[in-house]
Amino acid sequence: MGFPHGETYTGSAAQNEQLETQYKRKAAWMLQHDTPIWNGEFGPVYADPGLDSDVAVVNEARYALLGQQLRIYDAARIHWTIWLYKDIGLQGMVHVDPHSPYMRSIAGFLKRKRELMLDAWGRHPQEQVMRMIDPLVEWINESCPESNDRYPTPWHTHRQIIRLINQLWMAGCVQDEFANLFKDMTKEELEECAKSFAFENCMQREGLNKALEEHANLRS
Repeated sequence: MGFPHGETYTGSAAQNEQLETQYKRKAAWMLQHDTPIWNGEFGPVYADPGLDSDVAVVNEARYALLGQQLRIYDAARIHWTIWLYKDIGLQGMVHVDPHSPYMRSIAGFLKRKRELMLDAWGRHPQEQVMRMIDPLVEWINESCPESNDRYPTPWHTHRQIIRLINQLWMAGCVQDEFANLFKDMTKEELEECAKSFAFENCMQREGLNKALEEHANLRS
């Protein structure tokens, strides 16, 4: 519910029960053995004003989802660290300014990555790509029904195939293309790109940080 390809979180009883069930499944071993729990990788991704519609509505739903996750963690008294602190606008507490030198330099490549669905959890479904992937997934499931039961269990055939084809093979093929964006830059231009990530040049995701602050107090 925290990703572009998922349903919208509305706070319904069924959705909250699903979150609770997912937590218990992932924490089952630790709960069984009464060990400390620390979650260091969680958090929704957020809509991009330059790409998405209803940005405010989508992001408010994602902040609400995060808040519900944190209420589960509060009740279970587990420790956490949000994933992640700083990025280029997907889910970080702070993010690079879209108009910074670095973001201007990679804008065309980001568009290409979206069109080819090279990102994982932040991917936006693309009709052209899915026309190729869907028949292959259907054929694999018919030929090898066990495909949907492979590890990790929440990743059915569809997720596995996109990972193998788009996010591993194709992503690897365009690595040099990305590196070449910086090949002819001067040292000064490279420094300006790097400065895009300086805290004072970044933007804060206020809604996310507010949700985190509300659950940040230590509890005995």
